[in-house]
Amino acid sequence: MKNTIRFSLVSVLALFLSVSSFAQGTGVPQSVRDMILRSQADTQFEQTARVQMDVQYGDFLRSLATQPLKRNQVEAVLVELFSERAELSLQVAQNQASPDQLKIITEYEYVRSRLEPLLTMAELGVIDAQRGGATDEQLKNGYAEELSRTTGSLSEADKDLVLDTIVKHIRMAQGENGKMNAQNVEELIQKQSASFMHARMEMDALFDVVKLQQVDQFMGRLHNNLYRNRSMSDQ
Repeated sequence: MKNTIRFSLVSVLALFLSVSSFAQGTGVPQSVRDMILRSQADTQFEQTARVQMDVQYGDFLRSLATQPLKRNQVEAVLVELFSERAELSLQVAQNQASPDQLKIITEYEYVRSRLEPLLTMAELGVIDAQRGGATDEQLKNGYAEELSRTTGSLSEADKDLVLDTIVKHIRMAQGENGKMNAQNVEELIQKQSASFMHARMEMDALFDVVKLQQVDQFMGRLHNNLYRNRSMSDQ
């Protein structure tokens, strides 16, 4: 992350120096000059943003080539986000903002929260694998709504146990590096499906027959959602 912030500061300082040179030695009114400078800065912020987006998320964006609308939406969010970083980096360099403010919008969790409304769980899993991974709480939240719809009579303790078991087996599949090392959505779906199967096998020893019937409904929905996501990605 420090390298990312350092890269942003260097890029934006270069931008500031090049844009500021325009303001010297002209007869243009200050108000007009300020407007032009702002326009040039916005363009440069976007150029910097697109470079960083390609470096960090280029592979993922290319995996969305068959979904042009979604890809355009994701690109727009990322450009906005990285432009926001670039502008704040300049403000930090000018002592107009604090490094702590920049740190907040540089964290992966911030990026993920901005992309989450646009992506399926499988697609989020790909960027999680590429960018360092979701927290246990994020994983649980991702499955909790579906769990509540299909296991209404399970106690909260039982639901927590189901989610904990699923997350445990996802972590086991990720290995020591904390990633599933999936190169695409198809491979990630296969690994997630295997994790669900192993979690379900463990649950045989955790719940009675009646509760397992509800668990099976939930696990079936998870598998169906996985392969529905694959079909959506193939369209």
